[in-house]
Amino acid sequence: MKLPLRRMVLAIVFLFAIHLFPSKALAQEKDSSSTFKSYLYLVPNIGVSQYFGDFNKADYNNKSKKLSYGVVLGYQFSPIFGVRGQFLKTNLYSERPDKNASFTSDLWDAGLNLTVNINEIFADYNDKRLLNFYLFGGAGLASFKSKLKDLTTDAVLSEHTERQNEFFVPVGGGALIRLNHTFSVNLEYSDRIIFNDISLDFKEAVAPRDHYGYASAGLFIRFGAKDSDKDGIKDKKDRCPEIPGKVDLQGCPDKDNDGIADIDDGCPDAAGKPEFKGCPDTDGDGIIDREDACPTVAGKKELKGCPDTDGDGVIDSEDLWPTVFGLAEFAGVPDPDGDGVPSNIDDCPDVKGLPQLKGCPDSDGDGVADKDDKCPDVFGVATNSGCPAEKAFEFFKVVYFNFDKSVVTKQNLKDIDELAEILKEHDKVKVKIEGHADATGSDSYNMKLSEKRAEYVINYLVNKGIDKAVLVKAFYGETKPVAGNDTTEGRAKNRRVEINTIK
Repeated sequence: MKLPLRRMVLAIVFLFAIHLFPSKALAQEKDSSSTFKSYLYLVPNIGVSQYFGDFNKADYNNKSKKLSYGVVLGYQFSPIFGVRGQFLKTNLYSERPDKNASFTSDLWDAGLNLTVNINEIFADYNDKRLLNFYLFGGAGLASFKSKLKDLTTDAVLSEHTERQNEFFVPVGGGALIRLNHTFSVNLEYSDRIIFNDISLDFKEAVAPRDHYGYASAGLFIRFGAKDSDKDGIKDKKDRCPEIPGKVDLQGCPDKDNDGIADIDDGCPDAAGKPEFKGCPDTDGDGIIDREDACPTVAGKKELKGCPDTDGDGVIDSEDLWPTVFGLAEFAGVPDPDGDGVPSNIDDCPDVKGLPQLKGCPDSDGDGVADKDDKCPDVFGVATNSGCPAEKAFEFFKVVYFNFDKSVVTKQNLKDIDELAEILKEHDKVKVKIEGHADATGSDSYNMKLSEKRAEYVINYLVNKGIDKAVLVKAFYGETKPVAGNDTTEGRAKNRRVEINTIK
């Protein structure tokens, strides 16, 4: 037969808890060793049992539940794992009106289980937790005498004349509702699977394994634990009953060994003095370390225990100039000229100036500090080092060439000479040299000729001392005429080089 869903779920969860969380379990046992103490427990219980087998496989919910009782004796040896012995006494019953038959079995069983506390897998051990869940599984022996009877005549159809003993596997889970340290309410459900499918109900099925369930409520009684932390002091007299401690401190620990119990120690992890409730004062300035902003250097109480070497009210660790008296608003840096700019960023610390000029003055008010102003008494511009702005330089000239020549006519040389002198005064100005030709000849020839004309002017200017880097060459052949190429006068105007400044 198919396993009922409840048994499948219990089995899967039990295996999941044991096999998928071993590392968590070991870590939990290690972390909880200081508070968990193993103990024995007893759980008398009462509940109902129900048979699930071949005789009623088509009618699991036939309401044939019987009052049962049992007892559990267990030993919890770690926060997660424990072992327990169990005993159950019950009578199984089921009717099959369609078969005109009833089934009864006088049964008791005893088993040994491994228990797994679910809460402790996912959270730290807590002895005072209100609700705790657990799973269990193991093996046991069931002893029973079964009987099949005719519903109408009450005649016995089959029966065991002697008790039958069969092995079974219990799988289940439950919950403990804590009342106090000793008592808890126990709610539990388990399913017991019989190994031999024939003996319990005289029937063998295609899908084997008869089983029966037991739902119970009981009283969980925990024994011992009168000295929970095992430190030799009974819980009633132990100020720290769940943590091992010292006898002379009424059972409380003293981690820092300063003679003050941790529960009374303001600093339980660091040895201190009684007058400071167990807290240390490393620098001896009368301020305990946890309230001392500078615990290793003696300081002033009004400055939270920090020193102030220059006495300006700014502690040394925050004072940019700790040995020079300064101002608090400037992190201890002085401002001798009183211009609101501290000396560490004041380019003119002895002269009152403007914050936007890093503390330097600007006599003419042009936004250029006097130390950088080449004209400090004349309003100027920053781009000209504080002097008045120079007017933009512009120049345009056209020089002409004879037919098929790349040498400037003599009458035009004076214009180039004039340009050379001007460019020497304006050495940063760039000039564009554009070569042109008339339409006589092929396009390619005229393009080369216009380039030669531009190069001639550039070379001439360079020989006059002009930096070639400011001269930009361009040539267009016959593509940009300024006059018609169908007349002699027009062609003469097109044989030219235009010289103009680049803006």
